[in-house]
Amino acid sequence: MKFYRKILIELAKRAGEEILKYYQKDFVTKYKSDNSPVTIADILANNIIVTELNKTGLKIISEESSQIKYDERKDLTEYWLVDPLDGTKQFVKGENEFTVNIALIRKNKPVEGVVYAPALKKLYYGNIKEGAFLYDFNGKEVSMKSLPSIKTEGLSMIVSKSHLNEKTANVVSKIKSEILDVNVCSVGSSLKFCRIAEGSYDIYPRIGTISEWDIGAGNAVLSSAGGWVKDINTGNEIVYNSYDLRTPDFIAYLDEDKYDLIEKIVSA
Repeated sequence: MKFYRKILIELAKRAGEEILKYYQKDFVTKYKSDNSPVTIADILANNIIVTELNKTGLKIISEESSQIKYDERKDLTEYWLVDPLDGTKQFVKGENEFTVNIALIRKNKPVEGVVYAPALKKLYYGNIKEGAFLYDFNGKEVSMKSLPSIKTEGLSMIVSKSHLNEKTANVVSKIKSEILDVNVCSVGSSLKFCRIAEGSYDIYPRIGTISEWDIGAGNAVLSSAGGWVKDINTGNEIVYNSYDLRTPDFIAYLDEDKYDLIEKIVSA
């Protein structure tokens, strides 16, 4: 089973360096048909990533590239899933939680991925065979398994900073009404998955569909750390390469016991 650790880490860093040229600078923000923002940093980072990934010979599905029609991709067994700048809203505001995301999808599941937060100088990498790793600014590699847990007692929950919709807020309220000791934190971009993978938080509930490229790389890191991203309605791992490239409602978690507790409350 082939993995691409060196290529992905170097590529994410290159894209991140390009993005930082525009970080907290003046630039034009445009809006796509779904009213989501896009900047020159998104486009240039995408160009860097796509150019290099094309050399692998695998198909690429990226937020900022022309999409492959479902009939042409439905039978793909392996492809790249890319969001060159996740958290564009935070980036436009000058905040620091935006990320570069590249995932390898094999048989409709993320098996390898990199999430790079250039403004935070943190890079997360994982593949399902070797595990998940955190790299600091000096390039030091640390296995997620060796990181000390920094969670508080009770349940620690992470939610979206820019996309906390009413349905998710209602689920959070329901959980808080059933569990006395609940800590809720808002985090932007795919870092939510990485914070769970490193043991900082227990769960990330998401009620409401989002694009698969928003979570593919984070899902890969979390899965490589031993965690899961499960469809709330079926209890199964979410499946990628859907017709509209959108996710179902899901819960991301690392601790099976915490998931069992939350799943009962959410589905009640």
